[in-house]
Amino acid sequence: MRRAPIALLSATVVALGASVSGAWGAPLERALDYLAARQDPTTGAVGPEAGRAADTAWTAMAVAGAGESPMRWARGTATLASAVGALPADATGDLLRVAVARRAAGLVDADLAARVAAQQSADGSFPGGPIATAWGILALRAVGRAPGDPALAAAVGALVAQRTEDGGWAATPGTAASDAVATASAIQALRAARVPVGDPVLLAARERLLALRGPDGAFARAPVPTAWAILAIRSLGERPGAGAWARGGSPVVALQRFQQPNGGVRASPSGRASVFATAIAALAWSRGLLPVGPGRRLTPDRAPRVVRRSPAAGDAVRGVLAVRYVDERGGTGIDPTRTTITVNGRNITRRARITPFTLQVRASVLPAGTLGIAVLVRDRAGHATRAEWTVVRTG
Repeated sequence: MRRAPIALLSATVVALGASVSGAWGAPLERALDYLAARQDPTTGAVGPEAGRAADTAWTAMAVAGAGESPMRWARGTATLASAVGALPADATGDLLRVAVARRAAGLVDADLAARVAAQQSADGSFPGGPIATAWGILALRAVGRAPGDPALAAAVGALVAQRTEDGGWAATPGTAASDAVATASAIQALRAARVPVGDPVLLAARERLLALRGPDGAFARAPVPTAWAILAIRSLGERPGAGAWARGGSPVVALQRFQQPNGGVRASPSGRASVFATAIAALAWSRGLLPVGPGRRLTPDRAPRVVRRSPAAGDAVRGVLAVRYVDERGGTGIDPTRTTITVNGRNITRRARITPFTLQVRASVLPAGTLGIAVLVRDRAGHATRAEWTVVRTG
């Protein structure tokens, strides 16, 4: 089982986006479609490997940020929340991230709060540098520490002391120049601790983050840093697709360019889509801010639906056998290249006319007699629905 440390954020960077005026919904829904298709029906975990801690934790945060509840996310017998509850957290970085994920899943308890508190150093910091300290603040807030709490105040003081001379933060302690991921992490943490946006520390951090923005709006020319920066910008109460943040190129638009037709977001400009990058991008599009609790929005059935079969079960085929199907609203859409039909176990997909909305087979293609029809409809994210029924072909 692999576990990705918090520092992974400083190594992976991406950009996605859309115009803030109403285009947030479509990329977000497609990203959620992609994530849901990668949930293990037995464990409830999300990722290429069942139970992978980082992917499952990030997905829970994205789901809650989107207003849905990990307690209702299930493709089989287990929920995403149950998978979050089973995540290992034997390293400091894992524990802090998992604490925020458990807040998203509604699973915070006294034992978790005590374990988070035990990781804090005497000077208020958390082992691992500025990013770990920022996550420590998010974790303290996730387990119920209120603004003004001594432990939270000490962590804020430690994070402020870890600044670089340029007003930002560096992922690696001792590095002179700050970077986008560490600076965005610190901004989010300070805002979660209710440090005012007009505080000199945050004003300087904002200017540094703005200076780290690329000419096309992306941060570090990658998706994850761009999505992470969008979250920081929103935590400051600003719109990442407007004003100085969008001059010459919006980070929101830059991020959207990394989303693929299946809803996934690339982990690097030339790489494949990944659960990690998709979850962080979804969190950026959702407008949720960490730490976030479980939402109440209804979780849709993201699998395709067969809405009409002609002829109906037991009826005779006359002219054309047709199937009509739909994907969920805002999803990735039906993939005609992965939709199939078999007749009495024989694949006749090549002889069918398949579009994103219908599948049709001429009666002349079908053999005479009683026919067992099986149609498998897939969307671009990877969800599948199977429809089976029996018809009669006379003549």
